[in-house]
Amino acid sequence: MDALFRFLVQSEVLVYLILAAGATLAARSLWKAWMEWRTAVFGLEKELSFQKVRASGALFILLIMIGLSQFCLVTFIVPFLPATTFRLTPTANLLETPAATFSASDMTAQISSPIASVGTVGCTPGQIMISSPKSGGEVTGKIILTGTVDVPNFGFFKYEYSPQGSETWATIAAGNKIVRNGELGVWDTSQLVSGDYQIRLVVTDNLGKSMPACIVPVRVKTP
Repeated sequence: MDALFRFLVQSEVLVYLILAAGATLAARSLWKAWMEWRTAVFGLEKELSFQKVRASGALFILLIMIGLSQFCLVTFIVPFLPATTFRLTPTANLLETPAATFSASDMTAQISSPIASVGTVGCTPGQIMISSPKSGGEVTGKIILTGTVDVPNFGFFKYEYSPQGSETWATIAAGNKIVRNGELGVWDTSQLVSGDYQIRLVVTDNLGKSMPACIVPVRVKTP
């Protein structure tokens, strides 16, 4: 099962291309069979044409369902699997010195770095960082979160929000690809009550260890 998950994610584009080609051929066959069925006169001819319609239609629907299953698996299921179950990195070389993950002392030193924006907590420039929205910025509607997720032994990341002062966090979405100063995802604030909130970026390595979160305070303004 682990190998299947890795294959489906690593070959995501190839799978979509194969499914698209198959769906195109099935749709063409379905159209031809449908036209034959409409123009058929005799009962046997009409029945044979209708069987072709059903077979082509079933194949087309099956390919569409496989494509949707692939999309749901890669987008919504894989990012939340334990890192020990789903691992994007190559098989480890037992003779090689393992790359170190962040220690608590390393993260503490980087949290206090003056490079990080005022008001943020736990953000590590160049590794774990939310660059937009800015600390203390005002947001409204749907906004694009941008930043960086680029750490050794990367597994996956997720981003969450919480009302200021609350310890209850709601996950917005997640991802399993490294991002360097790019789009992390979209946050829809239109259903929230105006006020002060926090957004945080949580990164988990491929051994299942979550690193200190990058937290940025923002103010949500709704119409």
